[in-house]
Amino acid sequence: MGVSHRDISLENVLVDQMTKAAIIDLGMCLRVPFGADDGSIVDATKGTLRRLISPQGQCGKPNYISPEVHLNTEPFDGFAIDVWACGIILFIMLVGLPPFEWANRDDPRFRMITKGGLALMLNQWNRPVSNEAGDLLQRMLREDPKERLSLMEVMDHPWVINDDASAPPPQPDDEWRK
Repeated sequence: MGVSHRDISLENVLVDQMTKAAIIDLGMCLRVPFGADDGSIVDATKGTLRRLISPQGQCGKPNYISPEVHLNTEPFDGFAIDVWACGIILFIMLVGLPPFEWANRDDPRFRMITKGGLALMLNQWNRPVSNEAGDLLQRMLREDPKERLSLMEVMDHPWVINDDASAPPPQPDDEWRK
């Protein structure tokens, strides 16, 4: 651990025949600095608190860039920006399209999602998701990175650990896919 990918997107996730995923394209990764009690910067393996990273410019694909990286004015939490991108990936996988073009307050869809209206927007789009999935998405796509779920909180979320979930029914064989 201790690395921020900064370019997580569907295009950078590979899945093998065993459905194991690998994240590729590590060209924008940054090590997340950690701080010791004396204020010095130390390696993540020391178990100290992580520090924010100075703005590095906008990077990544537009649909996946977090609001703080889009603004590029304040230090950012490297892990929180990756959770944002994973929230966008999950949104696309569940809904079938990205929620917005850019994480920008000028976009009404961005404002609606970051102000807590994700479920309403999905109902308006006639793209319902379960309450648990909607809650997870809403909490991963908070505008303020301090309010976003951590990766551990995502892994512990009821939608992720739900053993009662079933696979979707098989789809008929579509000729156009051949």
